[in-house]
Amino acid sequence: MAQENKQAAAVTAGPVVLITGGAGTIGLAIARHFAAQGARVALMDRQPLAAMQALRQELLQAGAAGVTLISGDLAELEAHEDWLRQIETELGDSVHCLVNNAGVGAVQRADMLALTPEAFDAVMDINLRGTFFLTQAVMKRFLAQEQAAHPRSIITVSSISVEAASTERAEYCISKSGLGMLTRLAALRLAAAGIPVFELRPGITHSGMTQVVAPRYDRLIADGLVPAGRWGEGEDMAGMVTALASGAFAFATGTVIQADGGLMIPRL
Repeated sequence: MAQENKQAAAVTAGPVVLITGGAGTIGLAIARHFAAQGARVALMDRQPLAAMQALRQELLQAGAAGVTLISGDLAELEAHEDWLRQIETELGDSVHCLVNNAGVGAVQRADMLALTPEAFDAVMDINLRGTFFLTQAVMKRFLAQEQAAHPRSIITVSSISVEAASTERAEYCISKSGLGMLTRLAALRLAAAGIPVFELRPGITHSGMTQVVAPRYDRLIADGLVPAGRWGEGEDMAGMVTALASGAFAFATGTVIQADGGLMIPRL
């Protein structure tokens, strides 16, 4: 299968895009958009490889120039270098665009006074610690390679919870707030190299994480919570991510995109 990926990449060597949480609703939508543009797509997810195999053929048929599947846990920092080497071997180049999309919700929605260290660590290890160190590894590769065949970028899919506080999901909100600072720090560190860093903050968006609370959000949206009057969809996020990765917005490094249908606009 790796040889098939190499042959496809040799014909149309699109950019190499690594998407964490790539088998989920938002991650897969992003992968499909990149595939349609001829990118070489690396999907990383906690799902077993057997469960992701069908996605390889789907993305190749959609136009991807190569597909690599990685089954792993972002919290396992020692695996990050192995993933990046696998991508380079199977797709023929280093990562051009890192999409930090992987994340988990609160272990249990409960008052912050009941939050345990174990639950706190379980969320932070993936959402913030794992994302930080994978980003660090990609940044080192970017800076070691002065030129690349395609525009390079880092795009982090965080949440409106960077700013919108929820006392029942303290660990989640804190982890996402940390990603906001990671975006600023990485943007500053890579600015001189001309490599932009962006942050996408989805609002109420259909995903596996929001499925369990969908009826509540349906009511809130019907009552006018979201000015756009609807849920966000993976397709909404995917269009924004591929646009940011194009290189057209490089001078806007550090920019935050409020992908929330107007939810976070202050209103009277």
